[in-house]
Amino acid sequence: MVRTRIPHYILLILLSCCLGCDNKTQVEDSQDEFRSYKIDLHGDKTAFVDLIQSIEITRLEETEESLLRYVGQVEFYQDKMIIPSSSDGTIYIYSQNGEYISKFNRKGDGPEEYSKWANVWLEDGLICVHIRGKSINRYDLEGNFISQDLLNEYANHIYPYKSGYAIDKHLLYTQDSLKYTIVTVDDRMKINQKLLPFEKVPGFRSPQFRNSFLKAGDDLLYLPKMSDTVYRFTEDSVEPFIHYDFQDDWYFQPGVNVEPNFYEKSSRNKKVWFVLNYVGEKLIYLYTTLGPRMSYSFLVDRATDKSVSIDLNTSAGEAMDLSWIGWQKDQFLVTLTPSQLMDLMGQLDQTQYSFTEGTTLEEIEDSENPVLVRATLKSSNQW
Repeated sequence: MVRTRIPHYILLILLSCCLGCDNKTQVEDSQDEFRSYKIDLHGDKTAFVDLIQSIEITRLEETEESLLRYVGQVEFYQDKMIIPSSSDGTIYIYSQNGEYISKFNRKGDGPEEYSKWANVWLEDGLICVHIRGKSINRYDLEGNFISQDLLNEYANHIYPYKSGYAIDKHLLYTQDSLKYTIVTVDDRMKINQKLLPFEKVPGFRSPQFRNSFLKAGDDLLYLPKMSDTVYRFTEDSVEPFIHYDFQDDWYFQPGVNVEPNFYEKSSRNKKVWFVLNYVGEKLIYLYTTLGPRMSYSFLVDRATDKSVSIDLNTSAGEAMDLSWIGWQKDQFLVTLTPSQLMDLMGQLDQTQYSFTEGTTLEEIEDSENPVLVRATLKSSNQW
């Protein structure tokens, strides 16, 4: 019998690969479990620039037809970017390299038009517009009206779910006067699930400007306003998925109710009462504010529980005018003004930034449109 001897270094390589695969599986499994992350408002802050590994810069072409004052949402479809402007109801279409293509505006009171919208999203290549208390209208990328679903429920926010939609009814009665935080509807807009019951309707509305539903990979997540807990949709329910532990800095401690003057009380006591989050594959971006000039941003490593407080000031000490778009794979997307981009680039090494095809520094300097930045952030062992 012939015996084959395997060199020791080959065995070490195989062992290393096996351990690496096992570790990766453990990390992925841990991210599917409920996690609570301790968030410290009083710790030291790290400058945003020191958390950046690299950035990719895309100009948003400025023409007489595409003057963008603010970009707070970007949706991606094939080789295009869709940018809704809530200020005037215009929807802009750009190429993936930032070239202006077209725009449309169907704002009005007609049956195929929209008034002020609550949410805009893409669904099967169509632009869907949620008009609060009225309907969901669908348009193609040229702005042609395609279809409409009338709403039987007033909703804070709406997002596609299975063949229908998930509807945020946080602190609102349903049509049958029941109290559930989420209801889901089928493709005929009929309620088929009622989830997360609550006890009391406070009698006032406090809408959240960002959609309370968000996608994280294949998961649909939900973060109610005035809550420190993110829920994940399962096959037939929702379950707690992420908890942000602000400890004594959280306003809604046990026994504290939602009252009309809660905002004044929380600001006076410098307590956190709401959070916004963007959940990526590895990292979470988290934002909250205690009042004017008291905003806080954090990065959280989902696997290690490590978090870092972010200093979002320019080199001159001024607050950065950043708008957070969200995660695209392992890159975090933001928009900011050309002048603040120049300040950021001045603090980075030249090897840390690049431009997408068609974007030049000269065009950015001559434009007033915000700039789209894809940031690859450092892993938590470098914080």
